[in-house]
Amino acid sequence: MWEVTWPKGQPTVMHEHPFDQLSVTLAGGSVRVTRLGGSPAVNQSKIGSVTFTPKGTIHMEEGVSDVSQHKIMLELKPSTSPALNAMDGVSGAFPRAGAVKLLENDRLIAWDFTWKPGQTVPRHADYLDFVTVFLEGGRIRSIAEQGGTKDTTRRAGEVVYSLHSPDPHTEEAVEGSPRAVIIELK
Repeated sequence: MWEVTWPKGQPTVMHEHPFDQLSVTLAGGSVRVTRLGGSPAVNQSKIGSVTFTPKGTIHMEEGVSDVSQHKIMLELKPSTSPALNAMDGVSGAFPRAGAVKLLENDRLIAWDFTWKPGQTVPRHADYLDFVTVFLEGGRIRSIAEQGGTKDTTRRAGEVVYSLHSPDPHTEEAVEGSPRAVIIELK
């Protein structure tokens, strides 16, 4: 994972991406992208938008907006972590009410989700590894079916990698309305 900003008027060198990559925008802005042998194009993004860049892409980038675009970049290296088999009666983490699917391909599924006070995320298990990029902070309570409650405070810009787990649990916001892009890794 990389945290990247594109200051205005500071181009990168022409470079090649050795791995597939997913970016999540933390602060919107405009970036001029020039692909090898191509014409420049200005790409604009807003908070929470995602972009998939395939392995082998060759380009250079330059910030063109007064406010620097700010992203978390996830390099998707080859993986051998298999998904868990679903248990009878226990759904996976997604889809879920209120979640918006942003992108799906053979490597991942990206969701935009906000935990809202007073709304409990239904019982589920995390059958896939996932990365959570927090766009807005707050405190989330996870309640395990086997007993035990854990409150975790998250801040905007924080990135968390989580291994799959068959342990059923529910979740709820107990402070603020944390918003995140959650990337399930296939």
